[in-house]
Amino acid sequence: MRKSLFFVVMSALITVVLAAPAFAAGEVQLQVNGDTVPSPALYLDNDVTMISAGAFARLSGADFSENGEVFTVTENGKTLTLTSGKDEAVLGDQPVALPRAAVKTDHVVYVPLRAVSSAFGFEIGWDAEKLLVSLTREETRDGMTPFDLLAKSNAACQAVNTYSMDGSFDIDMEIMADGKLMEDAPKNLGMSLTGQIQSDPLQVYITQKVNADEAGQIPEMTVETYMDEEKMYMKMPGQEWQAMELPFSPEFWKQQQDIQSNPLKAVAQMKEMGMLVNYGNDTTVDGKDYYVLNASLDVDKFMENFQEIFQQAMQAAASGAAQENPADMQQELQKVMENASFDYFYTILIDKETLISDIINFDAKVDLTMENPEPDTDPDTDPDTDQSGEQAPEEIRIKYDMNGQFTISGLGEPFKAPVIDDSVKKPVE
Repeated sequence: MRKSLFFVVMSALITVVLAAPAFAAGEVQLQVNGDTVPSPALYLDNDVTMISAGAFARLSGADFSENGEVFTVTENGKTLTLTSGKDEAVLGDQPVALPRAAVKTDHVVYVPLRAVSSAFGFEIGWDAEKLLVSLTREETRDGMTPFDLLAKSNAACQAVNTYSMDGSFDIDMEIMADGKLMEDAPKNLGMSLTGQIQSDPLQVYITQKVNADEAGQIPEMTVETYMDEEKMYMKMPGQEWQAMELPFSPEFWKQQQDIQSNPLKAVAQMKEMGMLVNYGNDTTVDGKDYYVLNASLDVDKFMENFQEIFQQAMQAAASGAAQENPADMQQELQKVMENASFDYFYTILIDKETLISDIINFDAKVDLTMENPEPDTDPDTDPDTDQSGEQAPEEIRIKYDMNGQFTISGLGEPFKAPVIDDSVKKPVE
């Protein structure tokens, strides 16, 4: 594989990963209200199920904090305080016996699942044969379940038709070549995104900016993307607009518009995709009151139910990233995705008055491994060898921690499309 193709694959992966957040499965499985929780971070300690306090906070919608050896879990006005090494916690001002003390290992706090879940109103079940823990609890806000709220929010967003979005996120990266850390590889990146979306007729205009990293391996660059119902257009740094086929078929876009215009169908699709949703603690931002939803997506369930959609996304990422050899690119993307692990978590803030999802926070941990199918053999003739004679790696592993925020504004404002030359839109054959 040429170096250009090798590193273009890594760039294209970001597109695919952002479209398919997921988790890696563990040995002890967990279900919440009948839905499987990906990567529950569980282990058994002498028949006592322990869970990462952070993972419990996510699935319950609680807030978790730690101060030295003291750990606090708070939800809906209830506060549970645990201390490392102590087999007794405090719920409010009442003592709670623990079958195992909270423990901190490798900077991760683990707590006994049954005791902590019971403190916050969950019913707990255990299937020893399947190593399956089940938690059940019905939670509502103003009479709405989390999916009820999502349905109403979706309807409110559809009624607006146009909106603008601004986002920024940071990426901490660790890149290894053949098992060795690449010290000169980029370690920190900053990215920003601005854009506008129109639902009917479909138009999307996004400008994505990559900030230069401190070491200077990656320069600052800006990429513009515009899409309507017929074509997608992209403007890379130093280039003019180029036309390409839509990442999904026109029939798919129409189907999605029909689904999104029907709140019940939209919610049904979310469940089919393996979306796990629960309430977080209500909050106030800049004087606005918000419902808070925690959400994640099970990529295995998504791919099982939406294989065709996933394949189309893979093809689009491949053709967009390397038009010279999209078939090879798609094959490499597919291989990497099959062996990759992801941990994605979203927090959605929905305005209590407008029901618009104004703010979306996300935190993602990704571990990707790529193999070079054609490693270097002859430095004098192999194009994978640079001028210094150094061979290209046979395997590259990328681990990165990405977090950021998107905000929504400009509801109902006229859509402003970029100026694209007619020769690009309708080339002369």
